[in-house]
Amino acid sequence: MQTKKEKAGYGMMLLPPMESFIPKDHYLRRLDKVLDLDFIHNVVKSNYCQTNGRPSIDPEVIIRLFLIQAMDGITHVRDLMRQVQVNLAYRWFIGYELDEKLPDHSTLSKALDRFGDDVFNELFQRSISQCQKSGLIEGKVLHVDATTIRADIDKRRVNRPDSSDQDARFGHFPDGTLKPGYKQHTVADGKHRVIVGLSVTPANSSEHNSAVAVIDKAIRSLHTSPEVVCADAAYGSGENCRKMLDRGVRLVSPPPKVRTDKCFTTEDFEYDAKKDVFICPAKSTLKYIGGVHGRPKQRRYAGLRSVCRICKLKDKCTKSDRRTLKVSSNHASLIHLRADSKTESFKQLYKSRAPVIEGIFGEAKEWHGLRRAWRRGLSKMLIQSFLIASVINFKRLGAVLLHYLLKIKLLKDISERIWSVLRHYLRQKSLAPINQR
Repeated sequence: MQTKKEKAGYGMMLLPPMESFIPKDHYLRRLDKVLDLDFIHNVVKSNYCQTNGRPSIDPEVIIRLFLIQAMDGITHVRDLMRQVQVNLAYRWFIGYELDEKLPDHSTLSKALDRFGDDVFNELFQRSISQCQKSGLIEGKVLHVDATTIRADIDKRRVNRPDSSDQDARFGHFPDGTLKPGYKQHTVADGKHRVIVGLSVTPANSSEHNSAVAVIDKAIRSLHTSPEVVCADAAYGSGENCRKMLDRGVRLVSPPPKVRTDKCFTTEDFEYDAKKDVFICPAKSTLKYIGGVHGRPKQRRYAGLRSVCRICKLKDKCTKSDRRTLKVSSNHASLIHLRADSKTESFKQLYKSRAPVIEGIFGEAKEWHGLRRAWRRGLSKMLIQSFLIASVINFKRLGAVLLHYLLKIKLLKDISERIWSVLRHYLRQKSLAPINQR
């Protein structure tokens, strides 16, 4: 008589291959078809002892487990491994049979410290390259924006010597509150919403100051420069406009609003970039008189006292004995941006921004777990961002593959239908009487 354990083993032998249980249209099947992890072993080789120690878990298995975590937005590795224990699709995706013992959750945590963020950056870069080779990236119009991510830390412990997350900082969240967290600065291509660049900073960092660096990262990844970069008003400035123009890129971002009051504003003065002077509404000249103390990026211009005192427009201009202007050193670029913002092409391009970049943030937070940090520290937050961005890009690739397969199936069905009709016609013709032929 067989024991219960023997019966279980006998039953296992009769089971069909695990792959047969996975639906043909399962999302992990599509991910597996576009996934190329051959590079992993070479990248992490230096992190493993080749001649000593216990047999290690295949690093490709570890990466696949992290991809499952990002694909389904599973916050904790303990929960991830519990679900892998009972989920056939998960087991199939990592290459484990039903009777194989799974890695301990601590193995994944140790792997993050061992691998660092370089491995996951390489995974992200390869997702970009695959999308580019598949024609999913046009590279002409890029969209940049930042989103806040809640850190896994009590707000009372932020920026303290004993804090469990030394990198998290307070930042403004969409609900108007201050919370500890991070910012993910993201660049996406406008054609198929593929993520082509990202960086992570503490939540108190400026979006404005991070724009050019993350765009340059995207340009290096694509090996080509875009024609247009679209961004919200947080990025609209003379400085960013100048830096984009230096790169041959048009910045589509609403410029700062013009201050309105009873007196003439800077916008009422005409700037002559060649002479570096301003012309006032009364056609007098204001010349450069020096910088602004404590503000190295600002410049001061002033008119002559003898001219301003007797000017007929003085009441609308200044209460002082002469008019002084304080402007940015990139004022000429700001004027260019203001003029460009009034064109129809600028307005149409700006309308395309929200569906692309905000749609990506919504997708990442709703489905892939970007709403909250899974782990603590800037490097771990960067790994999470790389993983989520990679699976989003792989989803785009999977959708294209599915479309291609459906198209092939449709063509095959049409071809078979045509041959069936043709065979039926030829058969009927061969059976017809001679006098009817």
